[in-house]
Amino acid sequence: MRWKLWQRYKSRSLITDMNIRKVNDNITIIYKEDRDHFINDFNEFLDMNDKGFLLVLSPEDTFGKERQGETYENDMAEALFDILEKNESAVLATPKRLFQFPDRITGVMFRLDMIDIRLDNSLYYNYEADFMIRLISEHPYLIQQKIRYKQGEAGDGNYYQFGGIYDKRWYLNDMKDYLIPLVKRYDRVPDVIQIYAMYNITCRLDANHNNNNRHVLSEEEIDLFMDYIGEVLQHIDDRLIMSAARFPIYRRDFQFTRMLLRIKKQYADSSDEGLKLIKIDSPEMMESEIEDRDFFQLRNVTYPLLMLEGTDNDGNAFPAHTTSNLRCNIQYMDIRDGVLEIDGSVPDIYDKDKVSYYFDINGKRYPVDFCERYSLNKYFGRSAYKRFPFHASIPLGGEISEGEMHFCVSPKEDDKCSIVIAYEFKSHTSRLAYYPRNTYWHKANYLFTTVRETRTTGDFVVTGIKISPYSWMKMASREIGIGYELLKSCKMHRFRFFLLRAAWVATHPYFGRKKIWLFFDKIYKGGDSSEYMYKYTCDMIEKAKKDSTVEAPDKAYYLLDKTAADYKRLISEGYKPLKRGSFLHRLVFLNADIVVASNSTVFAFNDYYMENSRYIRGIPDFDVACVQHGLSVQKIALAQQRLRDNIKYYFIASNVEKENLLHPVYDYAGYDIIKLTGIPRYDGLKNDDRKQIIISPTWRMQSARFVTRNEGVERDYNPDFKDTEYYKVYNGLINNKKLIAAAEKYGYRIKYVLHPIVSPQAEDFDANEYVDIIPATGDMSYEKLFCQSSLMVTDYSGIQFDFAYMRKPLVYYHPESLEAHYEEGSFHYDTMAFGEIVRDSNELVELLTDYMKNGCVMKEIYRRRADDFFEYNDRNNSKRVYEELIKKYQ
Repeated sequence: MRWKLWQRYKSRSLITDMNIRKVNDNITIIYKEDRDHFINDFNEFLDMNDKGFLLVLSPEDTFGKERQGETYENDMAEALFDILEKNESAVLATPKRLFQFPDRITGVMFRLDMIDIRLDNSLYYNYEADFMIRLISEHPYLIQQKIRYKQGEAGDGNYYQFGGIYDKRWYLNDMKDYLIPLVKRYDRVPDVIQIYAMYNITCRLDANHNNNNRHVLSEEEIDLFMDYIGEVLQHIDDRLIMSAARFPIYRRDFQFTRMLLRIKKQYADSSDEGLKLIKIDSPEMMESEIEDRDFFQLRNVTYPLLMLEGTDNDGNAFPAHTTSNLRCNIQYMDIRDGVLEIDGSVPDIYDKDKVSYYFDINGKRYPVDFCERYSLNKYFGRSAYKRFPFHASIPLGGEISEGEMHFCVSPKEDDKCSIVIAYEFKSHTSRLAYYPRNTYWHKANYLFTTVRETRTTGDFVVTGIKISPYSWMKMASREIGIGYELLKSCKMHRFRFFLLRAAWVATHPYFGRKKIWLFFDKIYKGGDSSEYMYKYTCDMIEKAKKDSTVEAPDKAYYLLDKTAADYKRLISEGYKPLKRGSFLHRLVFLNADIVVASNSTVFAFNDYYMENSRYIRGIPDFDVACVQHGLSVQKIALAQQRLRDNIKYYFIASNVEKENLLHPVYDYAGYDIIKLTGIPRYDGLKNDDRKQIIISPTWRMQSARFVTRNEGVERDYNPDFKDTEYYKVYNGLINNKKLIAAAEKYGYRIKYVLHPIVSPQAEDFDANEYVDIIPATGDMSYEKLFCQSSLMVTDYSGIQFDFAYMRKPLVYYHPESLEAHYEEGSFHYDTMAFGEIVRDSNELVELLTDYMKNGCVMKEIYRRRADDFFEYNDRNNSKRVYEELIKKYQ
């Protein structure tokens, strides 16, 4: 039982309710439940006790297989006590193996007689790290690796749960008030503190990487934060910055570490990043001191090689990167008209002006064509580094009926020096994989397999792709080999894929003769463009049964989760939705000809990630048709560039979209992918005005939880949502007394429709009798809401186009306190918006009141804009889309 500590202070007896439990005479456990109480209790306990051992735990900690309870806590305490008792010089012990990042004090046992410091309450976030760094920089510490323990409290690196990523103090104050003074204490910063500093910086950058920019800092604050990073890095050795792979918690690729090195040099007003390119033809050319000192980086090199060499604080040269660590990522391969078409990329490590990249098959070189396809990595919305995307076309047949295909780099000053670069397969559409080893891809009359090379460390790299004439025996041998590997692993999830592949082999003679189309919108909700296309396709299949001149696929499947309200609705309408996760779903996905989707990340929506899609590589060969949830008028190349889903059809509603999508960064130009047909769901938009005002803003990154499962299911509830500006703005709007009074006076009802990503927060909003709060889940119908509503208030949401298509009035609310998380593309709100743009809530309420007073009619200037924007207004969009898709078989 936890007990209350009796404290005698200045001859007065006080009772302090402390979360403390005594295990035995030597061991005490203190439970951390909240920051302020814990700091007081912990420091108070240290003031009163200078003997024994103190273990810190949190109520959320678990001890293997989610087990909790005093028995497991006591076992852990005894195990840590045993090793501390045997090692009297150690100040603490922990089962946390990655103790290079002491940012949480839970899971740590302290030897009390060695502690003469206290937790610093003035440090809001770094008080634990400060305490432990001061201890472990002066004393030895121990790691007990036999204990199964999982820290329940979110650490700085847990972006899914740690709330500090939304707090400016975590970025600015902790850098300025803690990390910078910490590194400045030393003439030569101890390694443990350097590593912690790198971890600290990395956490804050990673929390704002690419689409996960939390928009917490203003542009000026980002500048300040980057200066803080630069100031800290002045005290970090270049060798440690670039040796990321040596430290598990600071394991980042070369491009990330070079970004930090550049920040360091730029802060010091140096234009030289401190790395020089050299060519080494043989081991004899490598300095022996470098080989001895940097064995870790050089243990797997092959010669000849190119090396980027840096210099550490002692003036010693070190290898920052070698071509033996370089990888060519194969993103997509296909054979069209006898030509092998390859899309891939390499990191921007070696200057294209100094080296040449090419494929080599049987001694013949095939250069790659570099393109501008989106490949940026951004932090806080700012470009940091990129990859070099490329395309290559290699004619097959004749002298290339078989052979090994290697990706190579040559220095331009020595073009005869050909250095083989290993492959990686980090795309669902790579066709091949590192594992299983028997991975293969069969297309046309060819079989593609991987060529592996074992390294000195015992692992292997893929150095080539073998091209062979196809034979059924070769393919069967490979399939058996994959099955054996999956069974041999003795892992249940791999056994499931063994069964799936076996079922695919057994059923392929049947499915292989069928034209199969798979449709989906959100897995938890239907009603979008894919459902419209599914129903239209089902009608065409029925017509084809009666009329042989009608062309149609053999099967059409619409994917939904069985728990979704729309699943039952479709059944009641006479359709047979495909149950997500069923064995039929798995087989349909592997055998589909076309996948029609209104959302990107096709593989994720079908429960495939990089980890498990490798078990089916080489099987899926469908064309992806994008029918869009929202229109593509913003800068969204990260999510919508061609290779995001290997899109073959991209259906649009306006030439404004086409203008945007034909920018080189999307990589659609020259592929005949963009189709101006209209959007299928617009076919159902017919006016049925019921005097409703719909308020439906898009989401903001800082208002939603990270995706923890997959893009096709609802996001988790965010307990910090009510602290966001997003909540304050829109909760205030729907409870505005003047707005409610106007709605009552003119007979309107207000529908506040949450974006699907924000829908888990529906219960947070304050309801009133004139406003309905509607999450975009369950049996809610966008089509019904749009048709029955009179006016829409939105900000940047794509559903504005549905409303404009019906020529109903819109008002755009762009409060200055809410930054848009997409950049404007070809749609310019100041000249193209379909309604007024307001930034002040009072102005918005006055405008809405005026619209309600006058019957909510779209003004002529905005009607003309809508007429100019939309190519079609005939509600035959599904027909045009279908006609494009069916051409696949003509």
